Amino acid sequence: MTHMKNPLVSIIVPVYNVEPWLPACIDSLVNQSWLHAEIIFVNDGSTDGSLAVLQASAQRDQRIRVLTQENAGAGAARNHGLDTASGEYVIFVDGDDRIALNTVEDCIKQALDVDADIVCFGFRKVRKPDNDLETISSFEYEPGSFAADDHLDSFFAENSHRKEKLNTATMGKLYRRSLLEQHRIRFRLAVFEDTPFFLEAAYHAKKIARISGALYEYFIREKSVAARSTTGALISAEKISKFYTADAWVKDFLIRENIFGQYRAGYYRFHNARVLLYGGYFEVYVDGKGADDDAARLFLEHLRMHRKDVTFHRKGLYRAYRKRVFMLKVGLWLSDISLRLAHRFFVRYERTLAPK
Repeated sequence: MTHMKNPLVSIIVPVYNVEPWLPACIDSLVNQSWLHAEIIFVNDGSTDGSLAVLQASAQRDQRIRVLTQENAGAGAARNHGLDTASGEYVIFVDGDDRIALNTVEDCIKQALDVDADIVCFGFRKVRKPDNDLETISSFEYEPGSFAADDHLDSFFAENSHRKEKLNTATMGKLYRRSLLEQHRIRFRLAVFEDTPFFLEAAYHAKKIARISGALYEYFIREKSVAARSTTGALISAEKISKFYTADAWVKDFLIRENIFGQYRAGYYRFHNARVLLYGGYFEVYVDGKGADDDAARLFLEHLRMHRKDVTFHRKGLYRAYRKRVFMLKVGLWLSDISLRLAHRFFVRYERTLAPK
């Protein structure tokens, strides 16, 4: 057992066809100020030169381990890394992203200071046009700890303006590994797999702490791990279906733990906002201006299929999304008459919100 004043940290990195960006990720990990780490790269069936880059790096740094598997997705790769990890704490980083050089040390210090099961840190989404980083958006926590009996309330506040809110993505977290092992927490093998994973971890954690700083650099590019799954102007039936499946897992977990009644309003606030953000509405009607008829049809068909989980009670709405969620209700009524009619309604509504 590693002495608790100097615990081993396992950094787990899924890698799939990210050869051009992998060196920057590796540099950010091997040069961490916290030296007591094992860096586990899981090559997820890459067909470019990613594996060669990893193998060369492993020759130079004995802390690096390289695992390989047939292509099964980032969730399966993270699970593979978890199954072989030996650190007392775990951090996940995608192979085309990077973290600040003080990230692991700052997280470990906070975890030890307050005996936290999870430590959260902020991130910034960046683009790299012509080698100059462009920050698209950022998210930072105020340092401290979340209320011990309020973790799921903070989880469901993700897309609100509350200070006590948790980002539910995989990035930006240090986990006590025994928490994950004790409760057999693993990633679901689908897009949006991070949402059910973090829900279970947050539910079982006795203490969740947070530190300041946007320490995780999340690169937006067409072929990034996340972009293949959750970003881009176009949508797919597979993506929308997996989004709804992930939120269904969240609801099923609450029901299974007999706490759905307690978090009912929070769940619906969370889900309603995500229908707009990830279910296709923003991509079709805000970013795409309603120009893609096929994408609009996919959005509307899935919205109708899952209409029972889109609620319009005042307690089930974030203030920031209240008007748009009400418009979803109107659109659903119109879709019972005609999908084309609902589509035209959404297009016209967004035009009223567009800057003049």
